[in-house]
Amino acid sequence: MILKIAWKNVWRSRGRSLVVMGAIVVGIWALLFGTGFMNGFMVGYMADIINHDVSNMQIHNPEFKNDYDIKFYIPDGNKKVEEVRNWPGVKGATTRIIVNGMIASSRNASGVQIRGIDVQHEAIVTQLDSLIFEGAYFEGIKKNPIIIGKKLAEDLKVKIRTKIVLTFNDGNGYITSAAFRVAGIVKSSSIKINGQYVFVRQEDLNKVLSNGNNVHEIAIVTDSRIDEELLVNKYNAIYPGDLAESWRVIAPELAFMQEMYGQMLYILLVIIMTALVFGIVNTMLMAVLERMRELGMLMAIGMSKLRVFVMVLVETIYLSIIGAPVGLFAGWLTIRYYQNVGVDLTEYSEGLAAFGYSSILYPYLDADAYIVVTIGVVITAFVGAIYPAWKAVKLNPVEALHKI
Repeated sequence: MILKIAWKNVWRSRGRSLVVMGAIVVGIWALLFGTGFMNGFMVGYMADIINHDVSNMQIHNPEFKNDYDIKFYIPDGNKKVEEVRNWPGVKGATTRIIVNGMIASSRNASGVQIRGIDVQHEAIVTQLDSLIFEGAYFEGIKKNPIIIGKKLAEDLKVKIRTKIVLTFNDGNGYITSAAFRVAGIVKSSSIKINGQYVFVRQEDLNKVLSNGNNVHEIAIVTDSRIDEELLVNKYNAIYPGDLAESWRVIAPELAFMQEMYGQMLYILLVIIMTALVFGIVNTMLMAVLERMRELGMLMAIGMSKLRVFVMVLVETIYLSIIGAPVGLFAGWLTIRYYQNVGVDLTEYSEGLAAFGYSSILYPYLDADAYIVVTIGVVITAFVGAIYPAWKAVKLNPVEALHKI
């Protein structure tokens, strides 16, 4: 009986009920899209760094990362990477020679990290070939081709086929130089790829370094369904003399961002639901005050205060049950649409690139977020209805019957 009465009461004042439901719909939509929008920044940034730079895990000589001295190579690195490529869950693995040095053109010079890469496997692990903005991926230049970032190319004022000189310490500690020609220019949201890394072929760098076939880094990309920590532990158990690390250790700022943005949903939920609570309280309190005579009559003919309290609560929950699915669907539909087409922020691309963000944003939201929002709306509706319901049961039936 109470459920039927509450349902009829909801539609007695259609306009007021639609306003409340509209507020719930807009609140849920704003919450979902706002969270998805911020997650898009985080997911896009992390994906670019992991996919094109640090990979899921890296392996080094434990001493190498202290000062990047080239004498600290991975023992039998090429043999180990062949074995790792056959491990379950590993999509690709590549080796690198890493040297810090200087790059100079006829117009300018800059400090860079020189990366001697396995051209074929690097493309599998970091998709470096997909980032080519101008030129080609180690094609078109027969001797000593080099790939540099777009920002670095602008700083050095160089173009495709321009001659540049790399200066660094060789395997014996002597300063040496080598001339290269720009084969390709890459463009990435990664600040390091855009302006701090240069990429050359391992065989070309080895000739100058007198480094033999030694490598300083093994980068591994894993299947998305595999926890890279399991592979890190496996490698460290098999080769205890090396240091294997996941991206969370290599780039702790990414792990911090992941945790921070994971809390954003709850922060936004509290803010929007708090505003919604006040809207529900205001609307339901008006509904109670307008129906004082009616409520007084119900209590006068024997309806208990508990039933009146429950009736007002049920009315509010009805409004939420109707509004919440519409808001959830609108939020899901909006995020689904922009996941495919992206949000174009090219007008702010220069500023976003300075912080390592892409100018095309793809909102993203976990399925768990929809469950959290649904629970939050139900709790909000319940909390928002408590005060109006309490106000209703505090009415004196005799006095309420005399209200106009």
